[in-house]
Parts: sequence; C-alpha cells; structure tokens
Amino acid sequence: MKTKAKKALVLTIFQLSMYITFGQCASPSNIHSFTYKGKTYEIIKENKTWVEASACAKKRGGILVEINDTDEQNAIYSELVSKAHINNNNTIAQDGGGGAYVWIGANDFATEGSWVWDGNNDKKVTLFWVGDRSGNAIDGLFNNWGDEPDDYGGQDALGLSLNGWPLGEAGQWNDVDHNNELYFVIEY
Repeated sequence: MKTKAKKALVLTIFQLSMYITFGQCASPSNIHSFTYKGKTYEIIKENKTWVEASACAKKRGGILVEINDTDEQNAIYSELVSKAHINNNNTIAQDGGGGAYVWIGANDFATEGSWVWDGNNDKKVTLFWVGDRSGNAIDGLFNNWGDEPDDYGGQDALGLSLNGWPLGEAGQWNDVDHNNELYFVIEY
C-alpha cells in the first residue's frame, strides 16, 4: 500500500474512532483533519449554531479553534479554502453580509465588546479584544478583524470569512449572530 493511501486509511480509522468514542455530534464523512505545528485540527462540515459547535468540540475532546498568530491563521485559512472542499453556499451567515463563514472559538456573550477565547463555552476565558471596530487588542494578542466588530443586531460570536463581505476580506474575522448555523473548526 502506498504511503499516501496508508495515511488516508489511518486518518479514516482515527476519525471513525473519534466518532464512536466521542459521540455522534459529527459524522466522519464531514470531517477534514490536518496538523499544524504539532496540533491537530478538524474542519467540521456540518451546520451548527456557535453554542452547538462549541458543545460538539468539547464532546470530541477539543475546543473551537483559538487563533494565536498570523501563521496559524494562514494555515487554517489555507486548509479551509484549498483542501477541505467546502461549498460556501452551505455555510452562510445572512447577517454577515451574506458571506460564507466558519465558527472559531471567540465570543462576547458575557460583556458586549469584551471578546474572549472560550472555544468550549466553559467560561474559562482569555480576553483578547475590547471595543468595537475602533477597539484595542489586549496585551498585543493576535486578532484579524475586518472593519469589525460592529455588533449589528446583537452579533456575539466570531466567524472566519471564507469569501469576504462588504466590510472585510476573505480570511478576516467578523462578529455574527451566534444562532447562524455554520461549519466550524476544532483544535486539539
């Protein structure tokens, strides 16, 4: 068996064991896995609200992804658009300019304008941004906002754009309503 085929078989077996072990919150056929700098990531191509996605991440033993620097951002975005085979029409946030997004692990549920990483919704948080689009990063922590956040209509969860929107470019972040049903990224 060729090395690439062996790797695919091992990955499929890993995904199946994760599905059996951690429950049925994501079908193995809808998961694209990859590694970057020793971390494993899964792109889950199933529509869930932010709360449902974070619960699924926790059930699977991970968190919704916390992006800490430009290199990690670029690696994740590259996988999303070039290897995960996502149909953008299947993960749309209407309140996000009608663009395609995936959930990542930040929100401002507790205090409007205080953006925290909380990818499993356990309230153990890291504050990384305070304010709206003219706000400030905390202690120089990484952020990749478009001309956002703007809390348009009560947007409290963080999406990574796959194809851009009127106030931002593909790859940038946007606050969108947590009730949108989007694909999501888990990290382990």
